[in-house]
Amino acid sequence: MLKRKDSADDSMPVEEAETAMGKTTVVDSTLADSTLADSFVTASRALVGLAVRSIESASVPITVSQHRVLVVLAAEGPHTVGELAELTGVNQSNASRLCDRLQRLGLVERGRAEHDARVVLVSLTRGGKSVLDSVTARRRREIARVLSHLSPTQVAALVDALSAFSAAAHERDDHEWALAGW
Repeated sequence: MLKRKDSADDSMPVEEAETAMGKTTVVDSTLADSTLADSFVTASRALVGLAVRSIESASVPITVSQHRVLVVLAAEGPHTVGELAELTGVNQSNASRLCDRLQRLGLVERGRAEHDARVVLVSLTRGGKSVLDSVTARRRREIARVLSHLSPTQVAALVDALSAFSAAAHERDDHEWALAGW
């Protein structure tokens, strides 16, 4: 954990860094920020590789973007195409095409909102939930394989750090998904 600390001469910002082994060291915060960013970039490459492999193992061919739409629908419940565009960071026409493809695959369905028949909502189907479950199971197996090379202390520190990062990124845990009761 990094804690901001004033240096003796105030000319160099420093931070105290507590390592997974409980040791505290003082580091230049510029170096700490750079090291932290480099560590996240490296870890993200490994995680993206795991994610892509797990998505490629799906029973139907879906892209990473299509998978993200399924995840958003599972986590948040039904949305309009415009809302999905905003939540996934794509323009509305791309979101519409993603949903068209997912609908043809039977992974999502469109329906009129009960509160306003003019509003069309996209929702996850049982088939879409099944694909998400199989992708997640594959991803969990691969992550468990990687984690088996770490000590229990390292795993505990990693869980704490990733939980904090996920919360800061506003990413919901699978157990918090709207459709967790399926």
